[in-house]
Amino acid sequence: MLKEKHEEFYILPTIITYSNLALGILAISFGNGSGLEDLKLGSYLLIIAAITDKLDGYVARRYNMTSEFGKQLDSLSDLISFGMAPLVLFLNFGFKNIGLAGIIVAFLYIGCGVFRLARFNIEEDDMYIRGLPITISGLVIAIKLIIDINFRVSKMGRINLVYENISIMVLLSLLMISNYRVKKPF
Repeated sequence: MLKEKHEEFYILPTIITYSNLALGILAISFGNGSGLEDLKLGSYLLIIAAITDKLDGYVARRYNMTSEFGKQLDSLSDLISFGMAPLVLFLNFGFKNIGLAGIIVAFLYIGCGVFRLARFNIEEDDMYIRGLPITISGLVIAIKLIIDINFRVSKMGRINLVYENISIMVLLSLLMISNYRVKKPF
């Protein structure tokens, strides 16, 4: 029986999923760096992680390599890459400087992300996605940081952008746990 369980472990989508995880860990590492260039590099790594996240699901479905193991592994990787990594990037962009409000928003974001992934893992609806996927949420944060660093931080200052980013993070958190449904593209 144990052998049957391991036959559902497919190597190609798993390698791609681990690539997503590795990119998320690297983004966290750069997010803890000392400058804006490190934060920007971490954000670019999240964009690549989003591509690998899309690719692992495509490969698994295309080659009939889907499994419950793969679904769980993908969600855990997504929690790191699109939950923790964007949070670390935002924290080091300036959330740390605003005290309790930053901590509350950080907890809200990661809590809603965990909720979204857990709900996704138990859903049986093959036609619709409910709530904003955490991958899209993390991707929005990464793109927003790149735009802020490249074009806005020198004009507005970090603290003004931090309050704007808090609003975006709260909105993304609420969208992740919302009940709106979108037809799945595949």
